Amino acid sequence: MSTPPAPTRNDRRVAQAHAEVGRTAISRSVALVLSGLLLVATASVSLTQLWLAPQVWRVGSGATGIAGHAVPADTFVAQVVTRNRRLLEVIAAVTDQVDNESLLARHLRPVVQLLIMRLAGAGNERVYVGQDGWLFFANDVHHVVGPGFLEEAQLARRAASGNTLTAAPQPDPRPALLAFNDALTDRGITLVLMPTPVKPAIHPEQLTSRAAGAPLRNLSFDQFRDEMQAAGVLLFDPAPVLAATRAVGSPVYLTGDTHWRPHAMEAVATALAEFLEQEATLGPRGPTALVTRAIAVSDQGDTLDLLGLPARWSPSATDTVTTRQVTTPDGDVWQPSRGAEVLLLGDSFSNIYSVGSMGWGRGAGLAEHLSLALARPIDRVAQNDNGAFATRAALARDLTQNPDRLAATRVVVYQFAARELSQGDWRLVDLGTDSRSASGVVSPNEGLAATVLSPTSGRTLTVRGRIRQRAPAPRPGTVPYRDHIIAVELADIT
Repeated sequence: MSTPPAPTRNDRRVAQAHAEVGRTAISRSVALVLSGLLLVATASVSLTQLWLAPQVWRVGSGATGIAGHAVPADTFVAQVVTRNRRLLEVIAAVTDQVDNESLLARHLRPVVQLLIMRLAGAGNERVYVGQDGWLFFANDVHHVVGPGFLEEAQLARRAASGNTLTAAPQPDPRPALLAFNDALTDRGITLVLMPTPVKPAIHPEQLTSRAAGAPLRNLSFDQFRDEMQAAGVLLFDPAPVLAATRAVGSPVYLTGDTHWRPHAMEAVATALAEFLEQEATLGPRGPTALVTRAIAVSDQGDTLDLLGLPARWSPSATDTVTTRQVTTPDGDVWQPSRGAEVLLLGDSFSNIYSVGSMGWGRGAGLAEHLSLALARPIDRVAQNDNGAFATRAALARDLTQNPDRLAATRVVVYQFAARELSQGDWRLVDLGTDSRSASGVVSPNEGLAATVLSPTSGRTLTVRGRIRQRAPAPRPGTVPYRDHIIAVELADIT
């Protein structure tokens, strides 16, 4: 029997490493110091927040915008469910406040975001940084490159996306649009859909150099267009007009904003006017005298705010564009006309260059230039966000207050950002023309008293009452709009 070789120096070192790999020798004093430093570092953030800005931790209807829910006394289970919902709302509110209002969020996050953008050319979860300083709203990109919005799996995924606090959206736009068309047809009104292409659909080359020059579409758009047309719904597609305008050589969307440039919007308004003249039935033109005047406006755009960079830092230069403000010969800025044959329902693509608070001037938007191209007065109902639902609901509320709201209307142009097709909440809206009830139909006066108080323009109305609940307003910089309207429910009104 042979004798095993004596272990070498290297073998002894390997054996020592194996013996020590699962055990780290550290003195008690060093362990206490390291543990203390870890606890101090962990707690210092919260302690500093409590010392300098304790309001971020306060929870209540005033701080969070969450109202107390009345707890039903029907059953014990109902009380548990209601109280659990209230607790989840408070947790969500505190989490949101810490994420958005804490000292780290307000002072450290902008600096880190600037470093990430400068060193890696990256944005955040809301904004993608493209080439030459172009900024893209992330939801716009997701709409273009994401799954088809009419795919069964995608519809099922969105329909199941609700939770205890947030109801699931109605993901399929077809039932709502067909019902809307039927309700308008019953009134003798023609509906024209106008899904407006988002920025990466027309300028994909600014997002990636590998993108082709042709406009990009969501995979389900062609199916959606064909089904709408087969159902007799008119659809005006601005994409070819925007692509042709871009081919001339100048960009058709703003560098740091989600919206189109004035000359592109005017080209679409002209093409839309021609479409309406050919496809819709309009009465003879009345005397409408409108003139334009050129006004230069400058801004950095709504997308830049979503990056959350430190003040005075921008990845792109300020855009300067020339708008053509539409006025009367006397110099009065164009105004919508109640009782016009054409009604434009629109979102921020309609409001930009029309609403001064958006930062791009006023009196030069889509409605103004559509009126100019048609040589007719037109009416307008526009709201920046939630184009899938908000303007239809606003029209329904108008009809609740004034049943003759659409008496003179012959055409309704429904303009909405194309991303709403894949991301919007396409709830049904009852315009009051059909007595049948359906699941998911939202009545325009749901939750309201039978009498609707509508103060006249310029009148100040003072109301006293107890606030039962109010809708929360988003923190500036977290949404791409500069103004926001909140809803308040009052009780014990005097």
